[in-house]
Amino acid sequence: MLLMSATQLMIIHLGPVQEFIATARRCRDLWFGSWLLSELAKAAAWEMIRQNGGGISCLIFPAPQDLSELQSDDFNVPNRIVTIVEQNPEELGKRVRETVLSRLAELRDDAYRRLGGTDIDRAVAKRQVEDFLEIFWAAYPLSRGYAETRTWAEALLNARKVTYNFPPVIWGSATLKCSLDGCRESVIPESAYRQAATKETELRIKYGVRSGERMCGICLLKRHGRRGKEEHFFSTSHVAALSLLERLTERDRPLVAEYIEKLKKLGIASDALGTVGMPHPVFGRHDGYLLFEERLGEYLPKDRLPQAKEALRRFLQQAFGGKKPLPYYALLLADGDHMGRVINAQKTPEKHRELSRTQSSFARDVRGIVRSHRGSLIYSGGDDVLALVPLHKVLACARSLAETFRQRLASFRADDGRTTPTLSAGIVIVHHLDPLADALELGRNAEETAKSLPGKNALAVTLCKRSGESRTVKGTWGTLDRWLEWFIELHLAEAIPDGAAYELRDLARTLKVRDEDPDTAVRVRLQEAARVEAVRILRCKRAKRGAEEIAEGVLKELESRLKEGEFSFDALNQLADEIIIAREFALAMELAGERRVATPDREEEQR
Repeated sequence: MLLMSATQLMIIHLGPVQEFIATARRCRDLWFGSWLLSELAKAAAWEMIRQNGGGISCLIFPAPQDLSELQSDDFNVPNRIVTIVEQNPEELGKRVRETVLSRLAELRDDAYRRLGGTDIDRAVAKRQVEDFLEIFWAAYPLSRGYAETRTWAEALLNARKVTYNFPPVIWGSATLKCSLDGCRESVIPESAYRQAATKETELRIKYGVRSGERMCGICLLKRHGRRGKEEHFFSTSHVAALSLLERLTERDRPLVAEYIEKLKKLGIASDALGTVGMPHPVFGRHDGYLLFEERLGEYLPKDRLPQAKEALRRFLQQAFGGKKPLPYYALLLADGDHMGRVINAQKTPEKHRELSRTQSSFARDVRGIVRSHRGSLIYSGGDDVLALVPLHKVLACARSLAETFRQRLASFRADDGRTTPTLSAGIVIVHHLDPLADALELGRNAEETAKSLPGKNALAVTLCKRSGESRTVKGTWGTLDRWLEWFIELHLAEAIPDGAAYELRDLARTLKVRDEDPDTAVRVRLQEAARVEAVRILRCKRAKRGAEEIAEGVLKELESRLKEGEFSFDALNQLADEIIIAREFALAMELAGERRVATPDREEEQR
């Protein structure tokens, strides 16, 4: 949109975001894809600075302290940029587009160079990359108040985003589709799959793909692109293995060296042993997938696999007493609450810029928080976080993020003068071999569940096991997380039997069929019968594997969740699922050696 006022508010949007990031099968795809969008947005911000004579005063969001901060690899730029401009916005829009596409081409060509002399269809791959990016902008004269001007500019941008362009597809063909996005054609020739049919590892070495995996140009970019100075990351298998790796001590170093040497002799290439971003003090930069039998076959011929599995069993026995890693890890997503209302309350560019800088300050804190909890940060923007975290650390990590965010932004309020930003989080517990795209969808659903609670400042946890149904619990910070931690302690102390939760869930499922009965009296009687039966189930159960009665303090605390007049089948389901989910966290903590003594009476704990 061409607007000729001298001073204008201009908003630039880069996309697509969610679908682009979600197209991921490996951590590398997710890790690089998230960074790529930030890097392209950073290129747009740099162009705006150049057009402003090299000064950063034009930037409202993001709002770096200085140019060196914008150059930092740790500084993430969201896909929406808010600026104040004096030049013709149409000319600026063209220059921003040229700069962003130029930066995209640099990253694409660098990634494709890493494929060496492989015979991919480079012409088609390049066109696919050029076509995927969306760059929209809108501008509005800054002749009214800042808040009103921003509202009009946002409305114009939203209108532009739903006004689609329909350029001709110039790369379409009858070739097999990409396995990840299902839309674009694969650029890897089919002859490569036929030639590699007898060599299982050849495709992985040459193209970074599996035998049944086709790749378009965009997904090859994500698979082989370099993320600035960062070249290493955690796999889902490594994050799942971290609970067990916590047990390694210096005396286990010779055992690690012996196991790795055995794998090398069997033919695993050095690069396939893994180079994780944050080395373990004993396991080094080796990837935790080496602790899973089911992953070894990806890197070894079938005739050598039995020897590798035997070497792994011997290592697990000698280092961990035969314990195996849990196959589950946590995907953590977090997003700020009330941010739209708080942004609207900033009536001047200076106040909005101050808010932006505070958000950037939080984003820098996130990296240290996630790392201190053994996690791997995928993305941290102004008010959103995406990370992989081991099960035994994820609750503490999410709480630390929420507390830091609330403290950092406590001075900013919505127009009502009371509402301040908080952080809601979604955690999903998934198998390390499950498709990453599925895990992302579950994680976003958990995040949306948390943000659907009144007042927000909430947490939702979803457990998705390969055997059985998914289950989700939700609640506010300070409530749900404390209950989960208490149940974790009870599990660790064997102070509550595993079967109690499943019997409570079966009870709710059996009787909730009549929960919508139009006869109020019948519904009330069913609820009361279920409440009484739930109490009976709990009092019949025994702790310490049947050796002791459940402590009276524990029973009273559990019964407080089943109060007469407040009871509902949803509340009973929530209680059962909290106990079940807490069991998964407890298993990971026990494996990591974080076994603690439970406090049987929460009132005593509070005193």
